[in-house]
Amino acid sequence: MIIRSDMAILAAAAALAAIATPSLAEEEKKKGPDPRIGAEVNRICFPRNINGWKSVKGEDNVVLLEEGVNDWYYVKVSGPCPERVFRFAHVIALDSRPAGGCIRRGDVIIVEDTGNFARRCHIKRIYEWDDKAPAPGEEGESENDG
Repeated sequence: MIIRSDMAILAAAAALAAIATPSLAEEEKKKGPDPRIGAEVNRICFPRNINGWKSVKGEDNVVLLEEGVNDWYYVKVSGPCPERVFRFAHVIALDSRPAGGCIRRGDVIIVEDTGNFARRCHIKRIYEWDDKAPAPGEEGESENDG
């Protein structure tokens, strides 16, 4: 009987936490859309190699890839690919279907960190990225503030 009452208390606490904690979708609605994310694209084609990459602060399973000069793409991935993996990566490689240097949904980004541990991040979606647009919450701030 004591076990049942403990389980009831735990269940009630979990239910209250679920009600009090806003969902990710609710948080996104409050913040609004990120003005840096543009139209979804079907693929990115690299003349030879990725010119650069970087993480997006506070976002797991996302990497920014640079194609050409200052042409950035926001790439959503799945797998064990938190922000810190991209931030500290020293090598990124592409595992794509034979198609002349293009990557698309379903292809894989292989990220190797400083410990030579490789992770496979599967591409879910690709969007254009405006690196010069202000991040959410930065609208109206100037570079001279502070």
